[in-house]
Amino acid sequence: MRLVPLSFLGVVCFAGAMTFARPIEIEYGRGRNMNAVKLLDQAQDQLFKKGDLIGARRSADAAIRSDPTFWPALFIRAEISVEQHRYADAVQDCEAVLKQDSSVVEAALLRARANLFLGRYAASMKEIEHCITIRPRQDALARAYITRALVRLYCPDPSIRNPQKAVSDATTACKLMAWTDGESIDVLASADAANGNFDSAIKHEQQAMGATKVREDEKRDYEKHLVLFQQHKPISGTTAR
Repeated sequence: MRLVPLSFLGVVCFAGAMTFARPIEIEYGRGRNMNAVKLLDQAQDQLFKKGDLIGARRSADAAIRSDPTFWPALFIRAEISVEQHRYADAVQDCEAVLKQDSSVVEAALLRARANLFLGRYAASMKEIEHCITIRPRQDALARAYITRALVRLYCPDPSIRNPQKAVSDATTACKLMAWTDGESIDVLASADAANGNFDSAIKHEQQAMGATKVREDEKRDYEKHLVLFQQHKPISGTTAR
């Protein structure tokens, strides 16, 4: 059995300013089409290391042609589609993934994000809440809470937007990740600031910067957030990243 590392992109705010990436691992058994696996690895390298969306899509397409049942390639192509603003295509690929394996919570959350950009706010929130209700594995559950927190922070629909509930969701995610995940703590800090609680926002942003699970590029973003909070300014879709 081999593990394939995939990167899961969390919710991107409406201005395209806030993108989160977290690795997940996919298990599959022996006998998998190794050409498809090689092409998937290539697509991930092009997407996440080089930022080459066109090349990544070409590689993902080739992986799917090589093995139409290899759903991790469909998942990566859906992520690429979101980055290319091809949200309907992303929904289609996520649905293909979930048809093969309904337990892939990351695909459901990605579909929710695509629907968010398509203006299907109620459908997006319903999917996220379903992911929470089914109580997936702990890291996936944390992602679901963080996704809902971000939607509640930045969704333009006032019936969904709720910064106070975003604090609760982000706090739950932080607890699920044992306060080790910088992304979750950063979202909590953002929710604090959206509610005007800048002392807590500053404290949590500093905590995010020192978290166990945080990359150097994330730290740079957190530093920018901290400066805003120290100026008593919340994060908006245009200033998040």
